[in-house]
Amino acid sequence: MRAGRRTICALVVLAFVQGGPTIAYQAEVQQYYDSMRDICRTGVTPVMMAAWVQAREALDAARYGGGRDNNFAGIKSPTDTWLDCFQSPGDGKE
Repeated sequence: MRAGRRTICALVVLAFVQGGPTIAYQAEVQQYYDSMRDICRTGVTPVMMAAWVQAREALDAARYGGGRDNNFAGIKSPTDTWLDCFQSPGDGKE
């Protein structure tokens, strides 16, 4: 009975520890996505580039994902996102 409680406590602590880095980078990534809202109309701006660098560094520091642009956890550079505007018509770039 006592060993079962220890196991449960250990699993709860492990869940919190693993969830910690995820929360650490969310603000930077959200700020990056907010800055990119009108990229199809404005093009790439220095604010977007700065937000991308901060978000990328936060992801690296949290050791989240195996890469930047080559997996699902990575974030796309503003330049690559801007180029997507020309490949997907009807995204509000008028």
